[in-house]
Order: sequence, then structure tokens, then C-alpha cells
Amino acid sequence: MSARKFAADKLLWETLGRWKRSSPELDRIQFLKTVPFFDRLSKRQLKTVSDIMFERTYDTNEWIFEEGQPGAAMFLILDGKIAIEICRETGTTHLAVLEKGAFFGEMALLDDTPRSANARALERTRTLALYRNDLTGLRRRHARTACQIYRSLATMIADRLRATNELVQMKTPADMA
Repeated sequence: MSARKFAADKLLWETLGRWKRSSPELDRIQFLKTVPFFDRLSKRQLKTVSDIMFERTYDTNEWIFEEGQPGAAMFLILDGKIAIEICRETGTTHLAVLEKGAFFGEMALLDDTPRSANARALERTRTLALYRNDLTGLRRRHARTACQIYRSLATMIADRLRATNELVQMKTPADMA
């Protein structure tokens, strides 16, 4: 191989390598790997999940969903901040402020029970949404991948239930009255 052809091939492969490493699809897969729902999936499985997720940008103070609406999707925050809050006649209670890498609305993957709180963008925010119907379709086409997602969901729900039980057990009878 001539030195000229070798240099041209090297330049081509270096360019392709930089393009591949910075591609939005690869960035999305790397992001998904950091989310507990997906951290045990292989790259191939992550690609499959990534392909069924929808990206959306919300403006400041735009509702992602409101309390009482049927749950249809779980959301992952790519960039920005989300407030989880409950609005009552007496005022608004902020339950959490979530940032990049956090997820919310995961119970919607199990059923269409109405949302128990509001989710509102505190600043311009990009999210990925995984819809229950798409996860159901994934279960039919890639059962092992869907099973791992459901297992992660069950583990997180169990952890939250244990934490809630501990809080209830710490309350004294006077607190309960």
C-alpha cells in the first residue's frame, strides 16, 4: 500500500470515527445506559429501546402532564428541569425538582391510572418518552429486553414501597391521630 493511500485511508477512518462517536443515536444510547431502567441492557437492546422512544422539547412552564390525566408514558430528562407538584385550593406543593438523567411517570408503563401529580418544565427541557403501548409492542418483538425493563421497574417500585413502609413504621401512634 502506498504511503499516500495509507494516509488517505487513515484520514477517512479517523473522520468516520469522530462522526460515529458524536452521532445523536450513539449519544442517546450512552444516555440510556446511565438510566437505572436500562443500565443492564446490551448496546443492541439499548438501540432497540432508543428506536421506540420519542424526543420532545418543552418550554418554560409548559405542562408535560397534569394530575388526573391518564398515564401513557414514562419520561427521561435529557436536558433541563422538571417540577413534580400537586396543586390544591390551599396552594401548590412541590414534591420534587428533577434534572438531567432523572425519570418520572414510570407507573404509566404498568397501567392507565390517572396521574397523581403534575409535571411542569421549570426551564426549556428536552425529554425522551417511552409509551406503554410501545413497551407492550417491544414485549412481543423483543421479550427479553422488555422483561429486563419490567424487572427494573418492579425493583424500583419495591424499593419505594420498603422506604414508605419504614417511614410509616417510624411514626408514633400520636402522629397517626
